[in-house]
Parts: sequence; C-alpha cells; structure tokens
Amino acid sequence: MAFAAGPATADSTLDEGGCTAGTLTWQANGPGFTGSSQTPVASNIGGHLVDCHGAPTDIGVGTIIGSSFEPAATCYGSRGGRADLLVIWDNGQNSHVIGTWEWTLGQQSTNHLKIVGGLGSGHTLRILTAPPEVSPGAVTGCIVGGFHAGSYQVLDARIV
Repeated sequence: MAFAAGPATADSTLDEGGCTAGTLTWQANGPGFTGSSQTPVASNIGGHLVDCHGAPTDIGVGTIIGSSFEPAATCYGSRGGRADLLVIWDNGQNSHVIGTWEWTLGQQSTNHLKIVGGLGSGHTLRILTAPPEVSPGAVTGCIVGGFHAGSYQVLDARIV
C-alpha cells in the first residue's frame, strides 16, 4: 500500500499494495455508546497497520490518527458513520483517507475510505476489521450507559 505527499515520482507511485495486520483503538468524546438507544458518538482513533507491502517498497508500517463520527450508534453497532484519518507511513510519506466507517458487534466489518490527499490520492483503501473487542468493561459500560473506549484488530488493509 503506497501513498505519498507531494508530487508523484518513480518511487512514490501506488500499486496494488496492502497491509496484513494491525490494530485500531478508539476513545469516545462525551457520553459514549449506550445500550440500544441510538445516539451520536464522536471518537478519536489511533492505531497501526503492519506487514505492509507494495510500492514504494520502503513502506512496512503505517501509523493512523484521526476521528470518526457516528450519528446513530448503539453498543450493537453503527450505521452511517464517517471517518477522517491520516496514515503516516514509516518512510515519511502520508495518506489522508475519508469515508464510511460502520461496524456491528460480533461481526467482521469492511469499510471503504477514499484517499483524498497524499500518496494514493484518487484510490480507495479497503479496511477489514475483526469484530470489536468486547471486554467486561464494555459490557458494563453498555448496561449503565457509557461505553467509552475499545479496539479492533485489522485483518487486512488493501488498495482497491
């Protein structure tokens, strides 16, 4: 998976690359997710993509920072959410991605994010995540009305 800031050169072009693993964590701003009542939730997102391959060949890891907003989320999932993320590659290049971010408790999720800036502009990044990790704190938070943080394992991130 390859992305670049600035003008493209022979070693900063995009091919059909990807990353085979990683982790994304989120921290809700405000009350967080609640049981089955739909509420808007804004979150900060951070994480890493690892075991990356493609062109440029000097990319192996990506660090992710950004945010998401889910207008109608519950502890069981989200529909209509949006993410705005920056991927900072270990070769110093970066990619700005924006798109739908949805998930369902107990199920894998696939989200497609448009690369709107930096390396890979104009392409799409598809991210497949495992079901959100459920901890005793998450269950308690959902019951009492405030699940505030969690994580996903990234199973695959690929240029499509």
